[in-house]
Amino acid sequence: MLTNQFKINYSVGSIANGVKTDTFTFFLLFFYSNIIGLNPGLAGTAIFIALCVDAFTDPLMGTISDRTNTSFGRRHPYMFISFIPMSLGYIFLFAPRQDWDMSQSDLFVWMTIFTILTRIGMTLFDIPHRAFGGEITKNYNERTLLMSWREMFAWVAGLSNAFLGYGVFFASTPEFPQGQLNPDAWFPFALTGALIMIISVLYSSLSTKNEINSLSKWSGSVSLGAILNELKIALGNKSFLIFFFGNLFLSLAWGLANTLTLFVNTYFWEFEATQIKYFLPIYLFATLFAFYLTPIMVKLYDKRIIVLVCIGAVGLLSPAAFIMYNLGLTPEKGSMQLVFFISSFLLFLITFNIVGIMVRDSMIGDIADEVELQSGKRQEGILFAAVGFMQKLNAGLGSFFAGLVLNFINFDRANHTAEQAYSLAFVQGPMTTILMIVPIIIFFNYTLSAKRHKEIVTSLYGDEELTPQNHPSKW
Repeated sequence: MLTNQFKINYSVGSIANGVKTDTFTFFLLFFYSNIIGLNPGLAGTAIFIALCVDAFTDPLMGTISDRTNTSFGRRHPYMFISFIPMSLGYIFLFAPRQDWDMSQSDLFVWMTIFTILTRIGMTLFDIPHRAFGGEITKNYNERTLLMSWREMFAWVAGLSNAFLGYGVFFASTPEFPQGQLNPDAWFPFALTGALIMIISVLYSSLSTKNEINSLSKWSGSVSLGAILNELKIALGNKSFLIFFFGNLFLSLAWGLANTLTLFVNTYFWEFEATQIKYFLPIYLFATLFAFYLTPIMVKLYDKRIIVLVCIGAVGLLSPAAFIMYNLGLTPEKGSMQLVFFISSFLLFLITFNIVGIMVRDSMIGDIADEVELQSGKRQEGILFAAVGFMQKLNAGLGSFFAGLVLNFINFDRANHTAEQAYSLAFVQGPMTTILMIVPIIIFFNYTLSAKRHKEIVTSLYGDEELTPQNHPSKW
């Protein structure tokens, strides 16, 4: 069994991704389109280009880390060095100021380069880190618990990052009552986030390196032909394909809703940053509750059922506040009463969303066991690259399509209309619900149950409780 200390040491690493993901999902498009003045379509395109780079580098990093044999293990060499491109890219991404007088093309190139650099840095850490977590235990429930710890740390980090933004850096001033529109607040906000990412990456890498010797080493060929053949096996797995495409469409729906959140809160609900920060305790409570709830649910129900219920609940709850507004049942815009009103829906929405994320994160480790039974090789790297890529899709696809939506309605940060704000709220609410139908259909066909996973592990190792620590000879 994994110790709580190991779970903490391991999960601290996800803080970096939590900070980056929160920023990329909620703040990045807003900063470039509403603070710096880059055309939202161009900003969304820059994010999409970086996402396309990820589509290549994530699986590449997975295959490379699978095949790395060093005294520092397969995963840790990349985890150690990742903070350099990650932090530099993140800092420079938020460096531009309005008085730099950069052209649209210059801003576009700048945003594209440093978004890519930040994402590459995160790839160097996150893909090996996820794979490391997937191979440290083979137990169905313990793997879910470890990924729950990881996801909880990431979410708390994202919430802390948001709190620093809304509660500290974006505080209201006489010149900027809505502090999120203050251009001087954004670079200090980014510097703080970069420092947090550096500390989390180095701590997690250093504190878990003692487990390296108990893990498997790559013994197969490193030829291009062998790599392609094993990729074919991994990517041809039915469970993986269902997982990948289900998450693809889910990322489109939820990513779009998340990216538009700050726009909708600012321009439709007319909240100040100091009011938005009151949502953060709701996120925190929902995160902790989901962390408590997920292992219990996995013991009672198959992961497929949990994922379907969570997606359905999120789809139903997403448009609730918007629908109530159209029925005339919401408090006055910009009021604290409205904050508390929306919070009542947000609590359940976020709980279901995080439970779904935690369970889906653990699925890929189960799929890795199934692929090993087919191929005879542990391929956590390539498979967990899918998880990392999915998380990036959440922000990347969301930002890309949000930029298209902003362009389509001709949204003007200085002269926006009530109709434009209403359109953004409609896309964030009812449109999200419609888009959720597709991943529900896809995940309905997922068949890797707890019973089937037990059969796989028994076939591979003869012991469901097998871990690297107690059976190193079988690794």
